[in-house]
Amino acid sequence: MSGLSNEAATSGYAKELVPESEQGTGWKIFFIVAGSLCGLPVFILSAHIFSSLGFVQGMAAVAVGGVISGLLGAMTAFTGSKSRMGLALLADQAFGPWGASLVKLVIAISLIGWFGVNIGVLGVTAASALTQMTGYNIAALTVGLPVCLLIAGITLYGASGLERLGNILVPATLLVLIASLVLVAPQLGEVWSKQGNGAISFGGAVSAVVGAYVVGIVIQPDYGRFVRRPAFAAMGAGVALGIAYPVIMTMSSVASLASGTPEFISAMILLGFGLPALLVLLLGAWIDSSACLYSASLSLANQFPRFRFITIIAAITVVGVVLVVVGADKAFIPFLIALSVSLPPLATILVLSALLPQPSHPHAVHRAIPVVCWALATIFGLMTNYGYWSFSTLPTFDAVLISAVIFIMLRVAVSFAPLTSAVSDGSVE
Repeated sequence: MSGLSNEAATSGYAKELVPESEQGTGWKIFFIVAGSLCGLPVFILSAHIFSSLGFVQGMAAVAVGGVISGLLGAMTAFTGSKSRMGLALLADQAFGPWGASLVKLVIAISLIGWFGVNIGVLGVTAASALTQMTGYNIAALTVGLPVCLLIAGITLYGASGLERLGNILVPATLLVLIASLVLVAPQLGEVWSKQGNGAISFGGAVSAVVGAYVVGIVIQPDYGRFVRRPAFAAMGAGVALGIAYPVIMTMSSVASLASGTPEFISAMILLGFGLPALLVLLLGAWIDSSACLYSASLSLANQFPRFRFITIIAAITVVGVVLVVVGADKAFIPFLIALSVSLPPLATILVLSALLPQPSHPHAVHRAIPVVCWALATIFGLMTNYGYWSFSTLPTFDAVLISAVIFIMLRVAVSFAPLTSAVSDGSVE
């Protein structure tokens, strides 16, 4: 490997196309995505949705959310594989220099925020679990801060390190989930008939499901670019999000509903299976947070090439520690809802921009179209969320649909504008 190639690999190919020699199969993206779904935020959200809607409606909500997530994830992974570009390069192509800077900054902030929320939630829950299991009072920071260092370590190995961690985590999580069903088997009939408390609406639940992994959906090009065949990249992300995601949420809800505990880990401790569940919790937080840290670092490395990749990783880790200390875990659900209406339109625009034919002579108006679409779609999504307007009653779906329709209409309209001008001044006969 030449010096230039080695430098590009060390920086995660933040500014270059991934070489074909570095590409692999769709299993890579499946294990990264599925592993990221085995963390505590998914378990907490699952318990919240099923206790709010009841078991049957809860299953429907996570299934719809999974289908939307799977379709979006498949498209963004396909785009990354086909173009061999990460999110930052795709943003440069779609939004132009100024718009791309805004996109990369928003994505980096979202990822850093999710990193802090994830570690904060992990620290509080793991410390509480260890206190219950040992009888000693353990502070949340004694768990959260060391985990930050482990996360930074695996991030240095990039997509390969995340895939290896996923290879261990996915089977381990499946075994623990199966064990939870066996332990509460006598109460399955009672769980099935559980009614919800109405704390969250069906549409809100679907949006929260999408929002819980929407940052991951947007950054799928960062992992899809390492898959040789675009169809396999789409399949890996689509199966992980469309099938594994709702299955994990449904299975993890059963133990908490049967035991009356607030989430899966607490239920497993009550059932005497706390240590294996806690191990899964730690590994899930590890891969999910490492994926956030990796893509946030790629985004910032693309914007600030003067800084080394390892320096950016270290800086974001420090910011994450600060967020943990100030209690970022308290913003969990509001953070998900905000992401669920602002980032899916961005993913839609990036995909459409990459897959549709590019203008032969792009100008400032072409560059403005993605920004305008993103802003309008986010506004419409928020209006749906707060009940001011609705097409489907699902904020995320409305935001995606609006972004796609407006983008295509404006792209077509602007594409004909130069021809119209040329005809009017007589330059085209």
